[in-house]
Amino acid sequence: MEVFAVTLFVSLLLGGLFAALFFAERSQAGRRSLDQQALLPLDDGAPILKPAPTDLSTPDSTPSRTFTL
Repeated sequence: MEVFAVTLFVSLLLGGLFAALFFAERSQAGRRSLDQQALLPLDDGAPILKPAPTDLSTPDSTPSRTFTL
């Protein structure tokens, strides 16, 4: 029965630690996360462009889906 109590205690301790660290990370809205900081050397500063909308009204723009056996 002591093993069950220790397991329950450790599980609750780890769960509480996870929740505390998670909310501490979420409360730092002004700072960037470590993942974003690690990717900064790859950022060239160019804006992200959206792809141009395609006109699907022409029959040539639809891909043909023919299957052969």
